[in-house]
Amino acid sequence: MDKKEKSRIDRREFLKRLSIAAAVSTATAAYFYVKNKYTTKNRSTDDEVPTDRMIYRINPNTGDKVSLLGYGMMRLPALGGGTARDNADAPIDQDLVNAEVDYAIAHGVNYFDTSPAYCQGLSERSTGIALARHPRASYRIATKMSNYGPATWPHAKSVAMFENSLEELQVDYIDYLLMHGIGMSAEGMDGMQSFYGRFIDNGILDYLVEQRAKGRIRHLGFSYHGDLQVFEMLLRWHDEGRYHWDFAQIEMNYFDWNHAEDASPRASGKTGTGQVRNTNASYLYEQLSHRNIPVTIMEPLLGGRLASLPDFIVEKMNR
Repeated sequence: MDKKEKSRIDRREFLKRLSIAAAVSTATAAYFYVKNKYTTKNRSTDDEVPTDRMIYRINPNTGDKVSLLGYGMMRLPALGGGTARDNADAPIDQDLVNAEVDYAIAHGVNYFDTSPAYCQGLSERSTGIALARHPRASYRIATKMSNYGPATWPHAKSVAMFENSLEELQVDYIDYLLMHGIGMSAEGMDGMQSFYGRFIDNGILDYLVEQRAKGRIRHLGFSYHGDLQVFEMLLRWHDEGRYHWDFAQIEMNYFDWNHAEDASPRASGKTGTGQVRNTNASYLYEQLSHRNIPVTIMEPLLGGRLASLPDFIVEKMNR
């Protein structure tokens, strides 16, 4: 076996080693399960999904027990159909969100991923309403410092975002807080300039570290899009002891292990030549795993597009 073969991640080994949760960033898939139960070619639609078979991962650094599958709150259902992410005028269907969350928790899911930016800014509020109906110890909340945009966010405005997240989610601490989309470019700024403007020049990263020390953040990390130089800089800081990352979130799906970047305009990380940056997802995972930094996966089903595949693709993958 050559060196290239040895460095390639085996999918089964990946699932075995995955430290926290796969943050399934789709509410539409969960909606399908709530409405139609679980269906495969070998299972009757009248059969219920077992509630005692969730796989859990133990965070090796903190001992936190987290479900292998997480629940992404980016595409919450809207009244009248569709999602509140895509339809700014449609209110979130809170009753359906509550039903989805209840169903997920009943089947072992305890990791819920949201952001101040999701669903026209209303995802955290909806998530908080749904989760507050359950004991606090029964779920983990992941949310983000989503202070991106065309201009650098001042310190006070970013602090206000964090405080508002606690209020909207109806909690006094965040289990998993991410710097949202490090490496993403912004208007007039490349990925590195944007990162410094959002987190360093305004002192917000140091503020988040202070909140972790106070227990208001249990785990501090980042989600990555775009500029590999920013990702590698944060790992150098981790190695040097400048900052410690409790976890990181990268994009990876079970069908394509090489493309870690999606095609959305905001997250495209375009270079000066107009080319979209792409990062090998296996490389990102290997670098984090080498440092024992637990990994969460975003878009494992490509926003639900891989939840139901044509038979000829399934047949090909099973060969």
